[in-house]
Amino acid sequence: MLETDRFTLKLCLTLAESSAVALEKQLDRFAGRVPLIELRLDHLQEKRLPRIPGDGETRVIATCRPIREGGVFAGGEAERLELLNQAAKAGCQWVDLESDAPGSIEFGAQTRIIRSKHLFDYFPESLDRVWNDLLDAPGDAYKLAVRVDTTRQLVELLSWMENLPPSPPFVVVGMGAFGQLSRFLGPFLGSLWTYASIDGEFAPGQLSLEQACNVFRLQERPQRTALYGVIGNPVAHSLSPLLHNRLFETYRHEGLYLPTHLDELEPWFEFLERTRLEFRGFSVTIPYKSRVSAFLSRTDASAASVNTLQRTDAGWEGTNTDRAGFLIPLRKRLRLQGRSVVLLGYGGAARSVATTLVEQGCRVTVVGRDARKSSAFAEQFKIASAPISDSPEADICVNATPVGQIPDVDVTPLPAERLKFRLVYDLVYNPEETRLLREARRQGIECISGMEMFVEQAALQFKCWTGINPDRDGMLNVLRDRSGFLQ
Repeated sequence: MLETDRFTLKLCLTLAESSAVALEKQLDRFAGRVPLIELRLDHLQEKRLPRIPGDGETRVIATCRPIREGGVFAGGEAERLELLNQAAKAGCQWVDLESDAPGSIEFGAQTRIIRSKHLFDYFPESLDRVWNDLLDAPGDAYKLAVRVDTTRQLVELLSWMENLPPSPPFVVVGMGAFGQLSRFLGPFLGSLWTYASIDGEFAPGQLSLEQACNVFRLQERPQRTALYGVIGNPVAHSLSPLLHNRLFETYRHEGLYLPTHLDELEPWFEFLERTRLEFRGFSVTIPYKSRVSAFLSRTDASAASVNTLQRTDAGWEGTNTDRAGFLIPLRKRLRLQGRSVVLLGYGGAARSVATTLVEQGCRVTVVGRDARKSSAFAEQFKIASAPISDSPEADICVNATPVGQIPDVDVTPLPAERLKFRLVYDLVYNPEETRLLREARRQGIECISGMEMFVEQAALQFKCWTGINPDRDGMLNVLRDRSGFLQ
């Protein structure tokens, strides 16, 4: 495997600035702190190159991406190749050349060549065909980046990567929200490295340096790592990766927890059956808490929906920690027997809430925008239903919908004038104070944030996977102090 003097190459930081001076400042800032840096020279608006660090701790890739491959270099091909040649002479150990660039270029014996191909607009019919065409160009390592738009394409890409021979060395990346998982898993499947940028917005699905180093600790992962994640659509807003990865670090349990963005479950569980990757557990969120049961060998009989999966010798087993996570904060405030409750929503989270509240002796009315779905939900759980335009007054209001979560923080499931309750409990936890809670507090209504439930259910998940019962106050501190890396 290709290595630096100090690091196994698992993380590459992409830097792009319009001036050589600005690029030098960034190089000085990060050299020695990450194993590999890619300089995007196509973003320079001047001909002068930055000074390349010579300390040997960080390897540097020179990239000057033409427009045809998603870059911004608009000059001639001879000018572009000469700029790369000068970068190699200045100290860049690697040069990234597109697959269609001439193969007869001389960069010097010490310079390694990455041959790359980017498919920004589609997923290829045959990965093998694209790969073999790429290998026709002479190089020391090969990079393929493809757009991924579905779970099936993601699974096809990961399975294909898993079967690639280790020689020649390669980097394979899936772009976009569905492809992001490949950026995490690539180094476990043989990729030399994965890419990050300072702000995480340089390429579709690319990680920020804060995420890569401070949340996922990709720069220090052993090859064999127990994998966990959150299954949902969407998952970009989830704070579960931050929390669980910090718990793994705090309690010195070797695990990596990943956002797993899926549009269907069947191909993903088929992949889990055949992959050599060591997936051990998952959290399950919207919209899969009810659907995931079809893929499990055993489900806790008391779980109306499933939010926690654990791999056993018999297969995947499901349980629900939402119920206890929901109930504990509520019991701290009120005696529940005989209380009237308005339940907003009829999805997976609402199923757990409804079951729990009925068991506690509450009189529950489900309220939703779709009267037919509300009525069917009410019939299933033997509770009342009402249209959202005519929601009743009650002791407690529970919001079990995603309305108000990031990025739609300015919306609320109920207008302020309809908040006729003693207590409002919003299961949305990101942000911690939603518009619903903010407007309830203004009226003197007691409030519970979804953050309390989130911490409790996550602690129970962590205990399920590891046997460790984590400190709840410490978990809250992690979520409230999301300090970054190299700020």
